[in-house]
Amino acid sequence: MKANSTTMITAMLLTCLWACSGQQETRPIRKSLQQAVFASGHLEQENEYVIAATAEGTIRELNMREGDKLTSGQILVRIKSDVARTQLQEARIVYNDARKNATPDAPQLSQLQAQIGLARAQLDQNRLNYERYRALRSKNSVSQLEFEKAELQYKTAQSNLVALEKSYSQAQDALRLNADRSLQQVKTQQAILSEYEISSDKPGVVLDVLKKEGELVRKGEVIARIGSGRHIMKLFIAEDDITRLSTRQRAIIQMNNYPDSTFTAIITRILPAFDQTAQSYIVEAVFLNPPPLLLSGTQLQANIVQEGVKPVLVIPSAALVRGQFVQMRDGTERAIRTGQKAGSWVEVKAGLTEQDVILLPEDKDQKQGALPGT
Repeated sequence: MKANSTTMITAMLLTCLWACSGQQETRPIRKSLQQAVFASGHLEQENEYVIAATAEGTIRELNMREGDKLTSGQILVRIKSDVARTQLQEARIVYNDARKNATPDAPQLSQLQAQIGLARAQLDQNRLNYERYRALRSKNSVSQLEFEKAELQYKTAQSNLVALEKSYSQAQDALRLNADRSLQQVKTQQAILSEYEISSDKPGVVLDVLKKEGELVRKGEVIARIGSGRHIMKLFIAEDDITRLSTRQRAIIQMNNYPDSTFTAIITRILPAFDQTAQSYIVEAVFLNPPPLLLSGTQLQANIVQEGVKPVLVIPSAALVRGQFVQMRDGTERAIRTGQKAGSWVEVKAGLTEQDVILLPEDKDQKQGALPGT
């Protein structure tokens, strides 16, 4: 009788202790969860590009502000170009001089033309003299020596004319080549000067201006960021998730500037290479129901929905202790491996079975995941 009383008292004490603790028991159950891949990302325009300095110098004009709409070929930046402008003027002076020297009435060519005229006149005179001596020689009216002298003078005049004409042609070619080279130098200096003016490549919107008028810039330094085309999402995907994705998959998007709303998007492109900077794969998505205001750079999160559902072992997320432990009925803690989360449930990949009984911490929602009938 005494022993039975002791047993009853012990049971009552244990029941009282459990009831007073305020902790509720629950078991893992199987639920069908929608599979999804989580990704973070940001919003940008499809054809974003930067305006960078193509020459070193001080910004003289900055013809844009954030939000400005640009047309193709619009001059956005002018950099101080005194040295380049002076070099262009000097190149033009040299070219004009070279071009004049290549004309037929230029001094060098005029002098050669005069010499050629004299040589032709001398050749005509020597030819007539040669023909006269040849006729006289045929009649034996002059000596062979006199005839050969006239013949030599004629041939010498021919050679002189050929040499002068060759000199003229060579001089003309050299002067024309010099003029062409001078013109090329003008074009080079024009190209250099054009680098001090920066224009927009295509229509777009100014997203960000990084420099001010009067500021010194170096070649290649970014001055502004321009966006054009439709808005797209860049999503960063973990290595173990990339094989689960394909184009046309649906994604549920939550944006930081619309915290109470979600938007639907579809995957349009999966980039083929691993991004070393981001240490992830990158996919692109577009909105099916875009919000009224889209701003480049907006941070967002995406759940990319997978086809089909599957039953998995789950527990209430409130049962997790320090993210990877649960409290068992006997008061001990057990480490578990978790998977995806869906609402108030978390998948258990290892560490528990459907027969295990776990406790919900007393500071958690008592009703979540309670055993049937409790």
